[in-house]
Amino acid sequence: MGVAKINKLELYVHNSVVDSVVASLQETGGCEIISREEDNGSEDYSSGRLQELDSFLSEARFILRFLEPYYQDPISPVSRAFGEKPSMSIKDLSSLSKTTDAISVSEDMRKLERRLVEIRSELSQISGFQEMLSKLQTLEYPLEFLSHGTEKTKGIFGTIPVNQLDNWQNEVQDTLGADAESFIVPVGEKDKEAWAGLFYFVGTEARALEICSRNGMSRIDIPAELTGKVPDEVARLKKKTVSLHKEEKRININASKAAADWVPVFRALSDYWSLLRSREEVFESGEFTDQVVVLRAWVPDDYLDTVYNNLSEYDSLTEVIKSQPMPDEEPPTLMQNSNWVFPFESLTKLYGPPKYGDIDPTPLLAPFFFIFFGMCLGDGGYGILTLGFFLYFVRKYKKMPSGMKQFFLLFVFSGFASIIVGALTGSWFGNMIDAFPFLHYLQPLKNMPIVLDPMNDPMTFLGISLAFGVVQIVFGLCVALYGSLRDGDYIAAFGDHGGWLVFLVGLMLLGGSVSGKLSPSFLTVGKVLGITGALILIFTQGREKESLVQKALSGVLSLYNVTAYLGDVLSYSRLLALGLATSAIAMIINMLSGLATGIPYIGWVIAIVLCFGGHLFSVAVNVLGAFVHSLRLQYVEFFSKFYSGGGKHFEPLAYNTRFIDVSENVKNV
Repeated sequence: MGVAKINKLELYVHNSVVDSVVASLQETGGCEIISREEDNGSEDYSSGRLQELDSFLSEARFILRFLEPYYQDPISPVSRAFGEKPSMSIKDLSSLSKTTDAISVSEDMRKLERRLVEIRSELSQISGFQEMLSKLQTLEYPLEFLSHGTEKTKGIFGTIPVNQLDNWQNEVQDTLGADAESFIVPVGEKDKEAWAGLFYFVGTEARALEICSRNGMSRIDIPAELTGKVPDEVARLKKKTVSLHKEEKRININASKAAADWVPVFRALSDYWSLLRSREEVFESGEFTDQVVVLRAWVPDDYLDTVYNNLSEYDSLTEVIKSQPMPDEEPPTLMQNSNWVFPFESLTKLYGPPKYGDIDPTPLLAPFFFIFFGMCLGDGGYGILTLGFFLYFVRKYKKMPSGMKQFFLLFVFSGFASIIVGALTGSWFGNMIDAFPFLHYLQPLKNMPIVLDPMNDPMTFLGISLAFGVVQIVFGLCVALYGSLRDGDYIAAFGDHGGWLVFLVGLMLLGGSVSGKLSPSFLTVGKVLGITGALILIFTQGREKESLVQKALSGVLSLYNVTAYLGDVLSYSRLLALGLATSAIAMIINMLSGLATGIPYIGWVIAIVLCFGGHLFSVAVNVLGAFVHSLRLQYVEFFSKFYSGGGKHFEPLAYNTRFIDVSENVKNV
């Protein structure tokens, strides 16, 4: 399995059936259309259909944007996020498209939206008027004097700093005398500005405005529609507010009814028009003559028979030529792995898919990630919670998107790994079985499979962690060696990867013999391998340099990179650190819960809350930590030895929908 074999198909299609052929290709979901070269001399595709579909999609998006807030969706947001959608056939969607006047519905909805905007604007304006009128309760004159004035009098209204009020009134009295009348709205002790107004004869307008300006008045224009006395205007605005709210409620009711009628329709049509648009985009990648359209596509081996079968009814009007990708072409990557490896593909996709023809690292990292996650979480109880939580969603939502399903199944596997490690280390919600007397009867069952207690013997667990690091790093070098041999790069295979393998193995045997961990008979073997590996590296690592001295110097200095490998191995100590952290946090939660039971009356309640809440929080935090650090070991320590990614995901022409599932495939629509 691994990276699927990709074929290149050239389709020569008569114009009379090209729409049906593209629909058939979309039905298979296994053809990625190849974009044509810009300078190939072919005519550019131009179709009013694409603009028409864009127009329909624009109207559908507006209708959904306006109506969805009013829509009571029978499918919950959680269920919809997990892939639960209503099903429709292409035939039904086509019929729905032909019988729905999207433009008319859109115009009706725009009228409703426009009126709602006007109502809300008016209500906002009225609110401002009401606030203003609340400041003018003491004004006895009609507001018309301030908003319009009369033939002989005018008025000005605004705010004046409180410390200028006396000076303003004195100037009005001294300068204008009986030709003006001022009024002030009572102010509070902490107010810095006061609302004030001035009525004056038209002939004194210049002096009145000058006085107000000199004393810092900020003018407030009274709206022209406010003409009556303040109590009358307050009553009128209140009545208008009630009327506008009634109209708004009526529009909202109409919008709710429209949402029930049209949201399901335009969700379906939005998906349908998007499918049709993706078909139209195919033609932009084709080459045209008067009678024939040429399309090119990448097709995996597993889809070839389906493609040929779907095109069989057009045999007389099509010609299909299959070929293999040329060396200078970059086909997309489709990863195909067995069921147990499938969930781990999400990790490779996060890093980047392999280039076509390269090694798929998913089966190689899967067992390591499985073990490392189990060691990092390291608790059987937490593993049960993790497995149960994610397995529930996988079983409940059968239509879950493939990418999401991969991710959830990954945590199902990881939870199972944690159960295994928890059983082997005796950790079940930390030391819960030992901490609480009512669970002591489970101790024989818990102790039966224990092979190591990391809390009491951390050095052994550290040794196991580092040993896994050595194994994975050496394995990564072996994979790199295989890749270079497969590509025919024998110098890189034996000089780079092989040299380091021999050198590192020699150093490990030498170190194990000296420390007494291995038999002294390995000492000589270690020396021979170490010297041999060092010589290989010295003679090959500087091969790109020009002078002999530079080659030799670069070769010798390359041996210093052994410290990088040592650092990589030490990175695996995080397996011990996270495993101990999980156990320690769980033990602290159990201890606090046990102490809480000693509190009179409510102690057991507090203990239960601490125990359940603490362990739920702990499992969430530690699952995240286990995932991140296990993944880091794959990306940084493992992938750096042989894998760089850089491939392109396989993105076929298919029924990619957001709101509905296409339940049956009907062509020629």
